[in-house]
Amino acid sequence: MYEQLKAELTGRLILPGEDGYDDRRKIWNTAFDKLPAAIVVCKADTDAVAAVKFAKANDIPVTIRGGGHNVAGTSICDGAIMIDFSEMRKVTVDLERNTAIAEPGVTLGDYDTETQKYGMVTPTGTVTETGIAGLALSGGTGYLRGKFGLTSDNIVSARLITADGDHIKVSAQEHPDLYWAIRGGGGNFGIVTSFEFQLYPLGPEVLSVDVMYDYKDAKQVLRNAQAFLRNAPDDVSFNMMTFQMAAAPGIPEPLHNKRVIVIAGLYAGESDKDEGYQAIQPLRELAEPLSDNTGIVRFTELQSRFDLAAPNNVAVAGTSLFIKEMNDETIDALLATIEQLPSPSLLVQFWECHGKMNRIPSAATAFAVRDASFLLCFDVDYPMEEEQKIKAWIESAYEAMLPFSVRKTSYLNAVKADRQITKATYGDNYERLAAIKLKYDPTNFFRHNHNIEPQA
Repeated sequence: MYEQLKAELTGRLILPGEDGYDDRRKIWNTAFDKLPAAIVVCKADTDAVAAVKFAKANDIPVTIRGGGHNVAGTSICDGAIMIDFSEMRKVTVDLERNTAIAEPGVTLGDYDTETQKYGMVTPTGTVTETGIAGLALSGGTGYLRGKFGLTSDNIVSARLITADGDHIKVSAQEHPDLYWAIRGGGGNFGIVTSFEFQLYPLGPEVLSVDVMYDYKDAKQVLRNAQAFLRNAPDDVSFNMMTFQMAAAPGIPEPLHNKRVIVIAGLYAGESDKDEGYQAIQPLRELAEPLSDNTGIVRFTELQSRFDLAAPNNVAVAGTSLFIKEMNDETIDALLATIEQLPSPSLLVQFWECHGKMNRIPSAATAFAVRDASFLLCFDVDYPMEEEQKIKAWIESAYEAMLPFSVRKTSYLNAVKADRQITKATYGDNYERLAAIKLKYDPTNFFRHNHNIEPQA
């Protein structure tokens, strides 16, 4: 059956039982152990076009694997053709246009390594093995969101394969409805085979915030962080996370098995100026620090700092909500939820939301959540024998924090695929997205994602 497709490829076709099949079907989140009908390892855009046309003609579903780094596991499905872009990882910088072209298998580490050769950046995420394609299509929050917005806000253009197998360019001038939709609407509208991103001068060294607080001071830390956020400059973006320290070599014994809160952030102005240290000083005084390693680092080092918090070859469960305000009621509910945690490997992250990412109108792109104070994420890796217990706790944590959310909205890159969550998150943008879906993908061919069903 697959001989016709194999003959059209410049890349490889891997079927069940063949060499490389089990390695290729693995994704970052091993909770999803699926058996695709075939894997197309793309070497060129034409391979993806051929795979789409073949799948459509034979009524076979498809999934798309860029980085494969996804909580929801949407890049793999039983019986589907996995279109694997992991070998298409070229980044091309255009200094005349201040843009960079990224192939769909590019990771954040690939992208930053190349753009930093020219002292340029695009706002992306914070784990180097994350694929830039999935990140950008559903948002993309990182240390530059206050100054430059989300990754999706910085898509200048894209090349996209439609459900009919057409290969088109999408920009503000060409297919502007699709251009609006792919900036936050996920993989619902086609397969993006290249992105053009806006670049900004920054680096190679930046001023990094790196402060650790005792978890016993969590309420004070969160309350003061919210107060700082009310007048925070765009140049400063920061994340907070709480986790239990390991009892491992290199970690001071007083910190062994101790729960802490870490503040990690970036000043996006000139790092050698006193103004930067003045701007971030309140983040170093949220409570009495256990340690403070704030200082000048290479941008690529900052971007890789928390890779260990997202290890490979583990099962992961997670959820997310955009939070209205980190007031006392919200903080009390959050800390009570954390007290019920079922595993010491639980990572709770609070990503502040301000600046440019919030000033863009909610209807300007598909990404609709522009009025939150914080993004709350729960992530836990676990042994498979504890899956039921861990997933039950994740669901209970989501329900406990839902009353404090902004219109029940989630960050889709950090939550399971769920129709109600997806619809609530897009809010007033959902109907427009559904109409665009009907125009370009009326049969819902691209459905293994945070799906938007086609409707008038």
